Amino acid sequence: MDVSNIQNNTISDNNNFPYLYESVSVIQKITQQFQIEKIIMGTGFGAPGIVLIDILRKINSNIKIFYIDTDLLFQETYDLKDKLEEYYNIKFIRLSTNVSIGEQKELHGDKLWKTDPNLCCNIRKVIPLKNALKDFDVWITGIRKFQTQMRKNSKIIDYDELYNVTKVNPLINWTHDQVWEYIRIKNIPYNKLHDKGYPSLGCTHCTTSIKKGENHRAGRWRNKNKTECGLHFGYKNGKVQVLRNGEKDNGSK
Repeated sequence: MDVSNIQNNTISDNNNFPYLYESVSVIQKITQQFQIEKIIMGTGFGAPGIVLIDILRKINSNIKIFYIDTDLLFQETYDLKDKLEEYYNIKFIRLSTNVSIGEQKELHGDKLWKTDPNLCCNIRKVIPLKNALKDFDVWITGIRKFQTQMRKNSKIIDYDELYNVTKVNPLINWTHDQVWEYIRIKNIPYNKLHDKGYPSLGCTHCTTSIKKGENHRAGRWRNKNKTECGLHFGYKNGKVQVLRNGEKDNGSK
């Protein structure tokens, strides 16, 4: 199936989605250049993620899709995961840390997400992803330029040195409105928390609803000097290192 046929199969009203052709083209390109079993997509089941899942399933339904279960996700997120598995007849791969919440408390004290959210994200997100991506050559993500300052210079396809994979961002140029127009037209299941003032979703302890006029990611790590969990950028909270009690941070990344 060529790109134009995939695009027409994906959605009929292409005028509202000027970057749909670009998104489809880059996915098709990587499926031609890499072995399918070496390609994987990651999602947190946010709005861009479910759009990307819908597009990806129409191009190649054999590409694996994972999510990172921090054991602290909203129940609505777990419910959506189950609903999408039924909707697309798919089984998502669950990635998780081998450090339980109880063990994390013993190692680093209570409520690490408050005392050191960077380390918490590193333990519960970054390290599981690092371990999983060792077996793949391509990582497909749903990040977009308009989400954060850190993401505005991201490319549609690039090489990620932290994970040693080709990173593909098919929706990189999509706007918030375009994402939601696609969901509306296709009537795709989505997280019901989006209807309650949660445009961006993460863990329960680090995500709040936002007020009118706030940035869509203002509810993530509110009142913390933090905008990213570390999955997509090296930064301090992206270093792949877990410190145990009494150990010192040597600054390695």
